[in-house]
Amino acid sequence: MRKVDHLLVCLLTASACGGAPPPPVRTTVFDPTAAAASVSPIDVGAGTAQLEVSYPPFDRPDTSPGGSSRTGVTVLRGGVRFSRPVHWMIRDASVDPGRAYITYVSPRAYSFAIYERSDAPTDPWRDVLERYEGDIAAAGAKATGQRVPVATGTNQGRAYTVERAAPAFSRSREYLLRSEHRIVLVQIVTQDPDLSRIGPELLEVLGGLEVL
Repeated sequence: MRKVDHLLVCLLTASACGGAPPPPVRTTVFDPTAAAASVSPIDVGAGTAQLEVSYPPFDRPDTSPGGSSRTGVTVLRGGVRFSRPVHWMIRDASVDPGRAYITYVSPRAYSFAIYERSDAPTDPWRDVLERYEGDIAAAGAKATGQRVPVATGTNQGRAYTVERAAPAFSRSREYLLRSEHRIVLVQIVTQDPDLSRIGPELLEVLGGLEVL
């Protein structure tokens, strides 16, 4: 199975990610930054120049029915680049060293976030995963599916399904991805019972995402 095919399986089938089809998500939960008060969100209304840098080689035209054109961007202070739908909007972000993140919202009713992890890129997967799972537990959440091997076009990763009961039940798909220089967490939250409706769009985004 090709890398991108495997990622699509994990996106579209809950069983491949370790669990039954999830109930609807009501709210976004589990902030991997662990303590929002310790992060300095940027006033998105003041401009996005320091949040995104255009990366034209990743610009893509609209080629699918019901799809949209995509624009290439570099985020997290040059650490990640990918091609995102042009209709996504930045909800919030931070460029704090070691705790940078950016969250997008789609008019198709889901959010897509990338968080910088403080793990050393030379750490073994076992240590990285144990720390991340500790963060999940500390946030009052539960991993119902975990450590599923996935890959983008250039990076190896592990997939999780994360649930939280308070303040309202919700579920998210989370992907730890690593390169030789950094480890990031990609989080997708939707109100759908699974990712089948938005899977093709997310496959295009994740399949070409590069952690540098």
